Amino acid sequence: DLLYAKAGFSKALNANQPELVDGNLISIQQGRHPLLLLRMGEKNVVPLDLKLGNDFRTCIISVPNAGGKTVALKTIGLLAMMVQSGLHVPVLPHSRFGKIDRIFASIGDQQSIENDLSTFSSHLGGLKDIAENATSQSLVLIDEIGSGTDPEEGTALAMALLERLTAK
Repeated sequence: DLLYAKAGFSKALNANQPELVDGNLISIQQGRHPLLLLRMGEKNVVPLDLKLGNDFRTCIISVPNAGGKTVALKTIGLLAMMVQSGLHVPVLPHSRFGKIDRIFASIGDQQSIENDLSTFSSHLGGLKDIAENATSQSLVLIDEIGSGTDPEEGTALAMALLERLTAK
């Protein structure tokens, strides 16, 4: 049943098996967010091309609001998780994924009323966890890295975290 479900899902997404490679490489060619693809159809979902690993290991996406930054991050994370789970993904067949030991994501508002945490405090706690636990083979996805605080302080925080993660 599981194999038939995976095959049916793969067929519904027009998905392919990407090449699995050694090292820290993600090369997504014409990748599409699976849920958007199912809901809107292939012609209505803008494909994503991304290459990380060999030449550079850090990518900053900076476009105006409603430019698709969050969708791009979620697409990358979801495709990586699907590959790690042995699923085909909606990419061109020559897309490649290397070994990923952990996936970290800080996407969206993590405010907690129960724990009396502000949005920024919660975000900062998540960033601290990422900085301490990410390795050279981790995929780290952060949306609005310095949001919720003074722009100059947010910029300094973002630069320090990006430098630390890139060094790893």
